[in-house]
Amino acid sequence: MMSLGRAMLRFFFLAAIGHQLSCTFVEGGIFEPARRRLSTVHPRLDEFVHCRRCVETSVGIVLAAVYRPHLLADVDGRPPSLARNAVNAAGDAVLIALGTRLWNDLLGLLRREARIEQAEIEAVDDAAPIEIERPVLPGISRS
Repeated sequence: MMSLGRAMLRFFFLAAIGHQLSCTFVEGGIFEPARRRLSTVHPRLDEFVHCRRCVETSVGIVLAAVYRPHLLADVDGRPPSLARNAVNAAGDAVLIALGTRLWNDLLGLLRREARIEQAEIEAVDDAAPIEIERPVLPGISRS
């Protein structure tokens, strides 16, 4: 039986990994040739390789299958049945996909805020130049 803290930590890390993998696949330049190739196979594949939620869900399934985090494991101490293991694995996949989505949304909000702040800074910088009054010192300054 896994403690709640350990389960939450595993969820946190698997969701972060899912976020990075899905971003890299959907937006990364390294996967651009693969996305282009898959897009020509079938319109549904084209939709899939450009759909962040689709990729996040697939990544969640793969991470749950590989790491088997047992985030939703039974707590009654009895060994789970084969059916219960399958349902737990599916639940883990959905949770990881949801966590991946939350990472993407949170980081997207932070990126948006950073862009807004940068635009405000640039607007102030592009405003009328500030005239700096220079003191005139006799014998040293030019008129």
